Formats: sequence, C-alpha cells, structure tokens
Amino acid sequence: MQQRLFGTSGIRGSIADKVSVDLALNLGRGLGTFLNGHGKVAVGTDARTSRQVLRNAFVAGLVSTGMNVIDLSVAPMPAVAAQSVSANVSVSVIITASHNPATDNGFKFFTGGREFIKSEEEALERHIFSRDFSVAGWRNIGSVIKTDIKQAYLKRIKTFLISRGGEAGRTRVLVDLANGAATRYTPELLVELGFHVTTMNSHPDGYFPGRLPEPSPGNLVDTMKLGAGSDFAVTLCHDGDGDRLAVIDERGRFIDQNRVIALFAKDEVERKNGGMVVTSIDTSSVIDEVVGKAGGEVTRVPLGSLQEQLATDKQRLIVFASEPWKAIFTDLGDWMDGIVAAGRFAQMVREVGQNSCIRLMDSIPEYPVLRDQVACPDAIKQKFMTTVRDMLLSDVSGIQRVLDIDGIRIECSDGSYLLVRPSGTEPKARIYIGARTQASLDKLAGIARNAIKRALDENTTPLASG
Repeated sequence: MQQRLFGTSGIRGSIADKVSVDLALNLGRGLGTFLNGHGKVAVGTDARTSRQVLRNAFVAGLVSTGMNVIDLSVAPMPAVAAQSVSANVSVSVIITASHNPATDNGFKFFTGGREFIKSEEEALERHIFSRDFSVAGWRNIGSVIKTDIKQAYLKRIKTFLISRGGEAGRTRVLVDLANGAATRYTPELLVELGFHVTTMNSHPDGYFPGRLPEPSPGNLVDTMKLGAGSDFAVTLCHDGDGDRLAVIDERGRFIDQNRVIALFAKDEVERKNGGMVVTSIDTSSVIDEVVGKAGGEVTRVPLGSLQEQLATDKQRLIVFASEPWKAIFTDLGDWMDGIVAAGRFAQMVREVGQNSCIRLMDSIPEYPVLRDQVACPDAIKQKFMTTVRDMLLSDVSGIQRVLDIDGIRIECSDGSYLLVRPSGTEPKARIYIGARTQASLDKLAGIARNAIKRALDENTTPLASG
C-alpha cells in the first residue's frame, strides 16, 4: 500500500505519534525541496499549545533549503490561505488541527488560493519518504520576517461582502469563537459591517477551555442556551482555525449544515443567473432542490475533493462550493472561509430575514436527516462495501441514480437518498440518510441497518472462525 501522510483535509493527528517535531522539520525540508529552494512561504498557526515547537521545526526545515519565510504568527486558516494569492508568496501553510481535540495538530498547504491537490501532496510525500532534501549553502540559507495580515485580509473580505449586501443597522449578533484563531477577526469584521456584536470564548487558548473546538450541536449546548435567552438575531460559531461556520437561530436551535449550504448556493446562483455548485458526497438533496429552482446545477465529489474540482475549473463555471461547515465563495477565492460565511450569513439575516434567522431560513426546506456510524475494521472495508452495495441495490426501491465516487450513494425518485461510505481515518463505516418525510427516512434507515449488519456478519465471520 502506498504510504500517505495526507488525509482528506491536510495532515492531522496526535503530536505524540504522528504530527511530531521530526515530521514538522521534514515537511519544511520537503516543501523547500519541492519549491527548489526559491521564493517565499507564509506560515501561520492556530492557537494550539504545540504551535510554537512545530512552527519552529517547520521553519527550520524551510530555511535550510534556502526558502525565505513570512511568519504570520497566530492567524485563522482563511487568512493564511488568502495569503497564498499574494504575488511574492509561493505557498502558504497553516499549522492547525482545525476542529480536532487540543492534543492534535497538523498542516495544510495552499497555493494560488486553494489547498494542495493530490498530485502536489504526493510530490511532497515522495521527498519526505525518500528523505530527498535540498541543502542550501551557508550563504544561501533563508531568512524569516514577521508580518500581521489581519487588516489586509479583513479589507479583502469586507470588499467582497459589501458587493453582496449593505451595512447592518446594529443588528445584534452573538459569536462563539471557540478560543481559536479567528478571535481577532470575525468580531472586528462584523463591527465594521455595522453589527452589534457580543462574543463568547473569545480569547485564543490552545486548551480550548470554553468548549471543544468542533462546532457540533453536542459541543454548543451552552451557546444555544445563551442564544435563546437573549435578543440576538443569530448566533455564529467557529472551530479552532476559522474555516468552519455553524449557525444557531434566535430560539437556540442548531441549523442543519445542508440548509446553510443551500442558502449560500441559492444566493450565488441567483446572482450569476445560473452556474455550478460543487459539494461533497455527504450532503443533502435539499441542496439539489433549492439550487435547481434557482437555475443552477449541483455536482457531487468525494469528501476532501473540492479542491480537485476547483483546480480544473479554468472557465470559472463553479459559482459556489462547500462541504458541511465549510463554504467557498469562488468570487473571493478557492479557500474555505468560515469568517466570510459568518459575515455573509449575518448580512442575509439582516436584509432578507429582517433581523430574524428563523425568517431567513423559512426559504430553505427542512427535511429529516440521519447521520450514524458503525464499527468496521479496516481490513474488511473493501469487501464490506462490495457486499453492502449489492444488498442495498437489491433492497432499495425507486432508485433514480447511483453514485460510486466515495462509498455508495443511492438517490431515489421521491427525493430521499442513502450514503454508506468507509471512513478514511477510523475503523468505521458512516451512514447518511435524508428524506422528505420521517416515514421515508425510517424505512431507508431500516433497510440500511439490515444490509450493514448482514454485510458485517458475512465479512467478519470467516475472520473469527479462521
């Protein structure tokens, strides 16, 4: 099996046994070699406690190959990604584990405003696994300068947002910043746009004392209570590095990510009188429904593959792209940006929802969805998926389309869908189901669970008896 460092979203893992100082040093050496020791690399971090030791090792590796480094210090992922479109920057890198626990860290690489695609990841991996590193002579060792990119980034995204909507008229907004890297960014942006902003978990702290960094409903219980107990028009929530946005309405209810994607996609399609929306395989058919009515079309790609699509979109046909939590406004750039998403959502609450998140979301249908997972040993994943595919195709009725790009996604004529895919990072299989009615969802869930149980039994029994 081919060695891989990169997963579906950069490199990520525990600093104890994966994202170590040695790896950071070799990533710097490998990237510098990949770039032939020429140009500049911008390096930022989130607020994690391991940021300095990993940054120091990574930067040491870079300058040893002759690369010059721009040290961005603590900065959110979108701001670091945006730096990669600067004329004097070859690649920008953020040291972050995004929504992972505080014990983890990782690396994400950007060029031309987008994440590295697979071919670039593999080229970097080859240098690291072969230990094929350039070494600069003593006269040519790189240098390090520090810069603060906050104002330049905020100016860029404020210009974009003003092209989409007006100022706010003091609409009240609550922002939960997860003690992450966006703490100095999102509140300032919203204030500059005219919102009245209240913050929580708003000082950078790599221990994440306020809540776990993933902005999931289970981690936002206190935030939802606070959002419901005041007169905020909307509550906006980030993860550790600011590429994710979660939304809570004025009654303290978590808004399903599929509906947030559909809202943004509809707006961008209507502005362009059509266009393509690219989204990941694990998203709901509500996006297809809303985008289709607006005159656009939806393309689904494997999880973690949005960048591959964006890199090939030379004619700029893609007007919006997103995975759950992570919006990409292609008129701004090809990076995932929870800060821009927060600003745009707040604008839409003010202008379309007339200071009500609930009123805004009335335009996006709300259908029942189910996300679940089951244990599935890595050794049987391939056989498991072959078996479960055959069973589902036999048991599900009214099949309209089958997608085999990342697991199996079955779409039915009544608007329901079922996705089963093996996890790329854990010994699990993941199940995603959506339907127009709870009865339809329950029926599909029963079929899926039965097929999954039979497929697991069929493929694990021989191992147990052997």
